[in-house]
Amino acid sequence: MIEDLIQNLVVKVKARTGASEELVLWVFVAAILSVIAIVFLSVAAYAWLAGLYGGAMAGAAVGCFHVLAAASVLTRCIVLRRRNKALALAEIKTIAKQPAWWTDPGVLAIGLEIAKIIGWRKLSPFVAAGVLAVTLSSERDRRAGDNRAH
Repeated sequence: MIEDLIQNLVVKVKARTGASEELVLWVFVAAILSVIAIVFLSVAAYAWLAGLYGGAMAGAAVGCFHVLAAASVLTRCIVLRRRNKALALAEIKTIAKQPAWWTDPGVLAIGLEIAKIIGWRKLSPFVAAGVLAVTLSSERDRRAGDNRAH
């Protein structure tokens, strides 16, 4: 039950942000590789190109290379984010089709056993509050769905 709640929370976060473990890993790798590339390749390329074409052309060439590399990493991140968002939204739709956890026969059986142990008269206020809460929650969810449809 708690695992399902955690899973639902993770899926909702992925749906809103598009973030995933793979995306974070790629961003981290891109950051490290960018620093290494900037330090070593920029100095070497600039020195070599400055000898051939002059300082201004060498700087422009090295800068353009780094812009292209950053653009390719950014493109990969955007593609990953869109894919993760679509997958998370699809998973939310499949989760929405599943019955609620409290309708599980095992949960209902445990509830009945607890009610027998404690006694129905002592539990009746809690049952009434629970029914009221479920009713209000489903009505609120229905209204939210209607507002999203418009």
